[in-house]
Amino acid sequence: MSFAPTLPGERLAHLDVLRGLALFGVLLENLQHFVVPSYAEIALAPEAGGLDRAAFALVRLLCDNKIYAIFSFLFGHGIALQMLRAEAAGVSFVGLHIWRMTLLFLIGVAHSLVWHGDILTTYAPLGVLLLPLRHRSDRSLIAVAALGFALPTLVGAGLTAWGAGLDATSLAQLQSDVTAEAYPARQSAFAFGAFALGLLAGRRGLLTSPATSMRPLRGAVGPALLLGLTCNLAALPLLNAPGQGHLSGTGVLLEALLALATPALAFTYAFAALALTRRIALPRIAAVGRSSLSNYLLQSCLGVGVLAHTGLGPLGPITPSAGIAVTFLIFAAQVVASAAWLSRWQFGPAEWVWRAATYGSPPVWRRQEPFSGP
Repeated sequence: MSFAPTLPGERLAHLDVLRGLALFGVLLENLQHFVVPSYAEIALAPEAGGLDRAAFALVRLLCDNKIYAIFSFLFGHGIALQMLRAEAAGVSFVGLHIWRMTLLFLIGVAHSLVWHGDILTTYAPLGVLLLPLRHRSDRSLIAVAALGFALPTLVGAGLTAWGAGLDATSLAQLQSDVTAEAYPARQSAFAFGAFALGLLAGRRGLLTSPATSMRPLRGAVGPALLLGLTCNLAALPLLNAPGQGHLSGTGVLLEALLALATPALAFTYAFAALALTRRIALPRIAAVGRSSLSNYLLQSCLGVGVLAHTGLGPLGPITPSAGIAVTFLIFAAQVVASAAWLSRWQFGPAEWVWRAATYGSPPVWRRQEPFSGP
């Protein structure tokens, strides 16, 4: 039987809205790394003003790790839907999925030439590693998710105990290596944990109807928000604690706090966004979500290619406080541009290329029917 990509009319609009809102968070977080000097260099300088210090702390508090956890969840959810459609069409999912992830990895390689913080080259191999879990029980997927979020803490504790027996030179080298790899390793572990939860939700159809699926979770929102904010606030001063390397009790505590704060706040954000879609139609935000790959790549090109070199022009560098305003302006432009693009075309340019290469034939790109919203 033939198997074709999901048509625009078959998409779940509320998930596109969630994806679009998450992309705003990605821009808010990534802009601090795009610009030169970075937010951290500006906010941690002795002469930094209170406004910039507060703005930098706010971006870290609200965005770091949490936004990527939402995107990772949606990525796993999308894999589950692909799996179900392939099985319904009688098509082998494994070969198709590996090919899709190979193409995504190649897109990520090209993207990494623009920006070193590319996430696609991480998502693609982790997406392949998700294959053995596709028929595992719900309990197994929950266990994998818990392990993914706990892994940085467990590894940090083990390396700290091991480092206690090393001489000063070896310990310093190990500390340097761990510090360099701590963030990408944590990001990968958290992403895979969120993949597993997304796979479970997609396989069970838990997000097909938010009105039904969200009702049992409503009571968990308050405790999750309290847990997330408490742990995140406790972790904030540890992120820049001078002299407190990752191989220490403080470093292990930091990882433990982030392991609790990240899924708790990501869940809270996602729940709030889905609740919003039940009350307000946000077709333009959904347009950003439908073309999220194109918009993600565009953000990097704009951030690294333009803002990193120009800042605010004669006004100087983009400070943390100014960066928040710049994020709103850029995202507003992406909302308008995405809606205008999808009024004529069915897919974003990067999405169209990925789909054409995946299925071996170019999908119809130009919109045939009058546009009535994403």
